[in-house]
Amino acid sequence: MYALLVDFQKIIIHRILKIKDFCYYFVTAICWCNLRYFGTLPPKNGTFIMDFVKFIMSMTMSGQNSFYLKSDSIMITKSNTLVEACYDLSVAEHDLMTLAINKMHKQPTGTNKVTISAKEFATANKVTDNYAYKTLKDTAKTLAERKLKFPLYVDNNIQGDDKSQKLCVLKPNHKNFTILKAEYHWLQGISYQDQEGYILLHFSDPLAFLIEHTNQAYTKYDYIKTVNFKGFSSKRMYELISKWKDLGKTPEISVFEWKEYFGVADSYPKIAEFKRRVLDPAINQINEQGEFKLTLTSKKEGRGISHFMIKIKVLKKSVALLPVNTVSQSQPPSRLLTSAQADMFAKKLANDTAFGSKFARVGESSQEFAIRISQELQRDIAKITEYMSFLNKHGYK
Repeated sequence: MYALLVDFQKIIIHRILKIKDFCYYFVTAICWCNLRYFGTLPPKNGTFIMDFVKFIMSMTMSGQNSFYLKSDSIMITKSNTLVEACYDLSVAEHDLMTLAINKMHKQPTGTNKVTISAKEFATANKVTDNYAYKTLKDTAKTLAERKLKFPLYVDNNIQGDDKSQKLCVLKPNHKNFTILKAEYHWLQGISYQDQEGYILLHFSDPLAFLIEHTNQAYTKYDYIKTVNFKGFSSKRMYELISKWKDLGKTPEISVFEWKEYFGVADSYPKIAEFKRRVLDPAINQINEQGEFKLTLTSKKEGRGISHFMIKIKVLKKSVALLPVNTVSQSQPPSRLLTSAQADMFAKKLANDTAFGSKFARVGESSQEFAIRISQELQRDIAKITEYMSFLNKHGYK
């Protein structure tokens, strides 16, 4: 039976190679079913075939590989529990998880699994396809070990022996409940399909539970407005501001809770350093965008700062971010670099003393500097324009 199914897979793939969309759906379904079944025992009682068909139909009906192929506006709906969760991710990891969680919420497949294609990632983030392929592949190597912290609640007033029925996302409006605040993995499985150019994410059960109950309390914002933010802290800050904007301020949050929120509880022992390296850059980037005017205020206990709060003013006219694949009339024409071009010129620029004195960051190694420049050359037209005189110096045309 197993051998027949393997032959069946080969025939299916061979017959539909010329049909792009169906090829994507079938290959995805095959990989998913193999991951679930063939890694342990051969399928029994036709379960494989039924799940195979179910997965294909769910993906085909929902248009899984074209969800983010129109990027004028991408409205994210994210559970407030996730917005306020504590974690640390790279920019690419945060972008991928945000897109995947939103996709799962709006186009559920009936499982804990969702796919994001390189084409979708490229379109949503306004980067080249090559950069998206490389980013997804690199992210697949690191995201499996990432964790986050958030609270869930057990409502002890709910009768019955099934504890899962007592689990709540929102805090009950009585005192007979238990708080479950733990650290969870984002994923229980991840696979990057190199040839097909997509990543398959298998969410952990706690995260899938949050996604399933998103409509109980959520924050909405336009993902496109976060694309040009340069740091993870800016993207996280924007989500938090979007949650509290109608009240005009965030709550007073202790310094330790702020550090936990950004996943740096064990870093920045000096509060001034945390403010300078994390809070201030995020606030400055959001203010420069023009949608909000943020003001950081502090509260002292004794001689030291114990809490921070952010006052939020929503501006009447928000300034749209400049898409990375467009250039304003005041800028010279430019284009994004391919991965090979970016790596080559990044090495040259990183070894250019004049360039380094102007653009290198404090504490950044030459290797880290080159990696950052390469990423900027692949995704940020504004940066290419800023670096153009140095690029021309090293042979860029």
